[in-house]
Amino acid sequence: MKCLISCLVAALIVTSALGQDIYLSAYKKIPSGSSNEVDRITFSEDSKIIGTNDAKGNLALIETESSNVLKKIPASGKIIFQEFLDKDKKFIAVRSNGQFATYPLSSFEESKGPQTFPSPLYVTLDPNQLYLTVLEKNNQIEIFDLKSGMTQTRIQSTGDLKNTLFLGFDRFGQQLAAINNIGESFSWEFINQKFLRELKLQSGEYSGSRSVIHSAFASKGSDNFVVGLQEVFIPKGGLQPGRQPERRNMLIAYDWVTGQEKKRVALHYRPDGLAMGPTASTLFYYSRDSKNIFVVNLDKGEVNESVSVDERPSSISLSDDGSILAVGTVSGMIYLYEVVRNNPAEIRIINPTINRNYGEQLVQGSVVTVEGKIDGTERMSQVLINDQKAELNPDGSFKGMVNLVPGKNRVRVAAQNTQSQVISKDLYLNSEPSQQKSSATEHVKQYNKRIALVIGNGDYTATSKLKNTLNDAKAMTATLKGLGFDVTTIENGNYEAIKNAIYAFGDRIQDVDVSLFFYAGHGIEVDGANYLVPVDADIQSHLDVKQKCIPLSGVSNTMEFANDEGLNMIILDACRNNPFPAGKRGGTGLARINAPSGTLIAYATDPGSVASDGDGTNGLYTGELIKQLKISQRIEDIFMHTRNNVEQLSGGKQRPWEEARLKGIFYLK
Repeated sequence: MKCLISCLVAALIVTSALGQDIYLSAYKKIPSGSSNEVDRITFSEDSKIIGTNDAKGNLALIETESSNVLKKIPASGKIIFQEFLDKDKKFIAVRSNGQFATYPLSSFEESKGPQTFPSPLYVTLDPNQLYLTVLEKNNQIEIFDLKSGMTQTRIQSTGDLKNTLFLGFDRFGQQLAAINNIGESFSWEFINQKFLRELKLQSGEYSGSRSVIHSAFASKGSDNFVVGLQEVFIPKGGLQPGRQPERRNMLIAYDWVTGQEKKRVALHYRPDGLAMGPTASTLFYYSRDSKNIFVVNLDKGEVNESVSVDERPSSISLSDDGSILAVGTVSGMIYLYEVVRNNPAEIRIINPTINRNYGEQLVQGSVVTVEGKIDGTERMSQVLINDQKAELNPDGSFKGMVNLVPGKNRVRVAAQNTQSQVISKDLYLNSEPSQQKSSATEHVKQYNKRIALVIGNGDYTATSKLKNTLNDAKAMTATLKGLGFDVTTIENGNYEAIKNAIYAFGDRIQDVDVSLFFYAGHGIEVDGANYLVPVDADIQSHLDVKQKCIPLSGVSNTMEFANDEGLNMIILDACRNNPFPAGKRGGTGLARINAPSGTLIAYATDPGSVASDGDGTNGLYTGELIKQLKISQRIEDIFMHTRNNVEQLSGGKQRPWEEARLKGIFYLK
């Protein structure tokens, strides 16, 4: 996506504990199709379409790039939920009268749902897009199965949820939480309607204070949920004539699993709307008392004013890939901002030409000259390019040589002024030299942040054992360590061990070059979603799968959210013959899913098929993959050659496949 520097309104830097800097760069503003206040904004998965509605319930679908209105749908009740479904094939909207309708993006013809929800207050969707979860005025939560068009179950709340500000799922889609405006939080395991905990979310910083929650949010890949609150308290000495109670605004981040407070950040303005991403520590918020959009670094507890809009904001939303922030206003306008990492406007790159489409910026050769200029009046003392001192001229121009390895290279330009203040800018270059002269050691040194989680499950307690999965995990661990990975290995992991390992994995892979998840064991598909089977899972029905197994979406959400710019790989040798009585809605093998941005998902065999456990010490697929990992070649070629060899060795019975949306060219060796 292109953004003209000349349209830059403002840019703000927030430096994370991991050295990542987040900027907002003005992209464009577009009319929502209504002069009324923008109530909510939703992005399609590929960010090409925006769904927006106003306070009265008028709905519009707009092309992001051209700003063309694709469809206008007049109000027939206030919209309380909207989302793109089925890989952007259709759009769904639920209105306050309980009616919901879908709109295929091919024709936009309205199709009303099979039923209405009585008096809905709040609606959400699980990460696998299987269930509409509806909170009703009678404090009952209805779980509606989208595929069957029927209500699956109902949960009776134990607390007051009439003024709910948040209803949503954890990253695995197995826990449901609700938060009301007085800071009461309730959590359930929604499959079996088991109540988990009740928490009181309040500041409590001042004695006798009262906390009012104004906003709450949880991103699909974070361990935290965040509440924005205003604490009201009586000042010291009591209320005097003409004096009002004092107020303090703040954000508090809580651990999703335990409910324990992790971080609090004091604010100047009341937080009325939140959006989290693209990193686990970045949060955007607006206040109706200000025309500014603020950026928060949760790790460091820093808040800075970012960009100013022309009118008061009324809604905020971040695209799925974390690249665009949308802000709706009270007059019906939508402001779009690019979310850019390490890209201050003061550093202008002249050569090579910057291409914002990662993965397309190709440099022939293993050395490149980086030239640029520092704009502004500040005097610079030095410029470093990948920590090497560059030639700096009095007019602010600079030049330096950078050595590249085959594949994607991150080049960081850092400029220091005479007051020792540093600004930095990242650019990404893909090098594909005709003759590779770099050694494996040089490649490992270049991609020095490589993290892997390897899981091998074979000793199942409720079904037959798998003979080679532990060998696969051990062999993959040894191979990855040889490629410079820091590897965590789980053997015969139960539900808690695997889930905790994925949480820890997400914490470790922020801002790494390569993250890799490998699983060998049983895998099951139910209702189009894939699940990894722990060794302690006793499965008698498809509901047992959803409750006792690990959804693959939790892994992909974790990796996409934590490692946004690096290479993410999910490798699944998990398509062994399904021995579990998963019921009519469980399939053989695994289902095909779209890879998130920057991710490659590799399956041992094609959708709906099963893989061989192998006649030797390793499964057929893992054995061939390990051989290819030891050869210096592009990532795509590793899996292509593995696929071809497995098909040949199995006589065409096993056909591996991959789904990839990579942001560059990568080599592991």
